[in-house]
Amino acid sequence: MRAGRLLTAWLLIFTTLLSACSAGEKRAPLDPVTVQLKWVHQAQFAGFYAAEAHGFYEEQGIDVSLNPGGIDYPPERILQELVEGDTQFAIVGGDQLLLARSSGQPVVGVAVVFQKNPYVYVSLKDTGIKRPEDLVGKRVMVPDDAEVLHQALLRKLGIAPASVTRVSYERDTAPLLNGDVDAQLVYRTGLGLAFEQTEDELNWMWIEDYGIQFYADTIVTTEALTENVSDLIARFLAATMHGWRYAIEHPDEAVSLTLGHDATLDPARQARMTETQTPLVHTGEVPLGWMRPGVWHAMHDLLLDHGILARPLDLDQAYTTEFLPRAQREVD
Repeated sequence: MRAGRLLTAWLLIFTTLLSACSAGEKRAPLDPVTVQLKWVHQAQFAGFYAAEAHGFYEEQGIDVSLNPGGIDYPPERILQELVEGDTQFAIVGGDQLLLARSSGQPVVGVAVVFQKNPYVYVSLKDTGIKRPEDLVGKRVMVPDDAEVLHQALLRKLGIAPASVTRVSYERDTAPLLNGDVDAQLVYRTGLGLAFEQTEDELNWMWIEDYGIQFYADTIVTTEALTENVSDLIARFLAATMHGWRYAIEHPDEAVSLTLGHDATLDPARQARMTETQTPLVHTGEVPLGWMRPGVWHAMHDLLLDHGILARPLDLDQAYTTEFLPRAQREVD
């Protein structure tokens, strides 16, 4: 009997020690990480929401904060705050990253969310605008963060930028529908969805159809982080790509998670956004997050040839796939 009681006592002690160790592991401090999104909370960032809600970041030892952007957060401000250490990761366009590098900012692209650029020109069908040359002599509304993309298209096709009248941007369908402008450059997954809901017949003109492939939502960090805290980048990307895979496989839940960040959003609009953006994020050609050297070089050369970049850049320093999940590194 005494031996049995001793055994029971030792088992209790052993179980208590195991529980203490487990509790100690759970109490291990998480690395705080702040991510600056390029726009307000919406399904555009559903993969990040999924990674947060399902504990993928926590599994990687990360306590994530997802900061929404907006009108008052242009790419320049987003990147400046990143460089100053206010955030650890940010989402900007690939062209904006290269422009920042050309001005000396030590920022580095580590993954791409949108493999296909969502920017598209929309026009009323009766204007007859079906190709870039049709923009000559027309009034075109272009957002500030797409100006580089717009200029690159015109220059590549030999269209004098001055031949197209640029109109100050309004995030609204009214100027086009009222005839105040002839065409508008919009995110197909954003304002493009509002145009979908009108009864007007529309023409859509994708910039990528004319050989301008610019990476859109690019995950960016700093050189300092890549050199000193590289493990954090790898863990962050592993969790983020896991989140994007989950969001794509569970679109209804992705919408619910998005509404959890902003309950005022229209569920139907967010569902349509999720549906529209999925083939842009997951093209089936490369793994989620992957970046192709050819795309970066073509983007760089186009910007350089047309004077948008002031000087050539060392692209080996501008982006890296080193921190993406190991299985993806064998992709060409």
